[in-house]
Amino acid sequence: MKKIFPILKKIYAILIILTAIIICSGSVGFSIFAVISFSFYISLTLFFIFLTRQSILPLIVSSSLIICLQLLNQIKVHFYKERLFFADFYVAIDPENFSTLIHYPSALIFLLALVAFLVINFWVFWSKKRISYKLQFVCLIFSVASLSAAIYISQQDDTNRLWQQFLPKGRGTIANLFISSNQMTYEPPCYSRSSDYFLEKSSAIENDIDNAKQNPHKKPDIVVFLQESTVNPQLFNIQSNNLPHYDMFSEPNSNLMRVQTFGGGTWLTEFAILTGLNSNDFSFRKNSVYYAVAPHVQTSLFKELNENGYYTVVLSPMAYGNYNAGPSYTSFGMQQFFMPQDLGYQADKNENLWKIPTKDLLDKVKTILETYTDKPLFIFVLSMNEHGPYDPNHADDYQLGQDIADSQFVGRLNDYLNRIESLNSATQDFNNYIKQRENPTLFVYFGDHQPNLSWHGDYKTKLKQADFLTQYTLSTNYPTKVEHNELTDASLIGGLILEKSGVQYSDFYKANIAMRYLCGGKLNDCEDQKLVESYKHYIYQDLKDAGSATKH
Repeated sequence: MKKIFPILKKIYAILIILTAIIICSGSVGFSIFAVISFSFYISLTLFFIFLTRQSILPLIVSSSLIICLQLLNQIKVHFYKERLFFADFYVAIDPENFSTLIHYPSALIFLLALVAFLVINFWVFWSKKRISYKLQFVCLIFSVASLSAAIYISQQDDTNRLWQQFLPKGRGTIANLFISSNQMTYEPPCYSRSSDYFLEKSSAIENDIDNAKQNPHKKPDIVVFLQESTVNPQLFNIQSNNLPHYDMFSEPNSNLMRVQTFGGGTWLTEFAILTGLNSNDFSFRKNSVYYAVAPHVQTSLFKELNENGYYTVVLSPMAYGNYNAGPSYTSFGMQQFFMPQDLGYQADKNENLWKIPTKDLLDKVKTILETYTDKPLFIFVLSMNEHGPYDPNHADDYQLGQDIADSQFVGRLNDYLNRIESLNSATQDFNNYIKQRENPTLFVYFGDHQPNLSWHGDYKTKLKQADFLTQYTLSTNYPTKVEHNELTDASLIGGLILEKSGVQYSDFYKANIAMRYLCGGKLNDCEDQKLVESYKHYIYQDLKDAGSATKH
């Protein structure tokens, strides 16, 4: 055994080092991106030599760290269908978000496993042999030089321009992290095509837009309800008569909606609804829009409705700082932030309410509507009970197992359907409440993203990227024209709300509404890509709605 262990140890070391080398080279071959990755790898190794004065251990530890970063990337791809970028660490290291990790025990176990992997490798390859002090400090000098080279190359404009041609995949995990870390400089999206094409097209339909604008007898109260992880289960191509239908998805003004996230990332859909901007436009800053982009946004639903005399409110089951949402709402113009506890719900103050029944949440919306009556109200409310994870061993309450072979998916789907059943009941109850109100009221509810149920089948739609589809419904207690499009982008819902409420709106939302008409509700899906680019040039370059380039 004593003879076998050293051999196994050498084989294990070779495998770890080879894996790290393959990760650094990735599929990019010999390129500027490989130079960045290997410079970082070398820098890490030399730095650990400086710290430990050992030779083999630092190579193993640095290789292990490279492997851990790659595994984190693969986990993000699995759950969210996106690569790991530097901005993701803004979300991950924010203490306000730690409760989310606890809520997902499998994610916590995975992170602990990575830590154990590092600790075990450190223990296995620890040695009493030491290099000289002179060589130790030489390693530090070269480590700093190698890291500086990686940073310098990643900050060059040519490198950035070349890298962005390969987005959204980028060019390998390490290069992606380095290049996407250049957020000390903020740059709004840039579109070179002139605004003229969009402005010409939009001016031709001004009369159509004016004629479609709603005019309730007074400014309506507006309730916008984000339904966590909600999609109509009928969208899944499941051949079963037992898959239930829900009334909340069958209202006259129910339509498919394009979102920019899957399985998580609620704030991305919030961002689209509240600002009218598409988070995909911000490339590697996409997932940090609530950290890096929100302070630069010039226009929002909150600001528009503030200008129209509204009292703008958020009701959230999550604390103000969660995912930096509260500060973002404030920068968008929100006037008041409530948690259900502030309105009498029995729970510790500022405690994240992962399991609050949606009916209890909507009852607190009723409380707000009946308490603050001196101004028209805009209430943005978020549910949470529909959030994952979902139990793969849940009982087959809906008798779906006879039509679906994957038993774990059947368990998750049954768990999910039970939550949607409660959501449907609460939503319909609130919708009936709205219909009976004396004050004109507009109610919009929508799914922020699909749940991660590990569904690997098809969808009942010919639309592309069907896993990035949910739905929205607009309901009022005053006459409203029904709008049916094949697909409506989440970024265009804000304009729809303003139009149907009859309020005044800015040039940005005039353009937003015009774009909805011109492309039948689509944005990035629009068949006329020349129009899309011209529209985006108008909102980003002419109106500067995402601010101007800045350096910190």
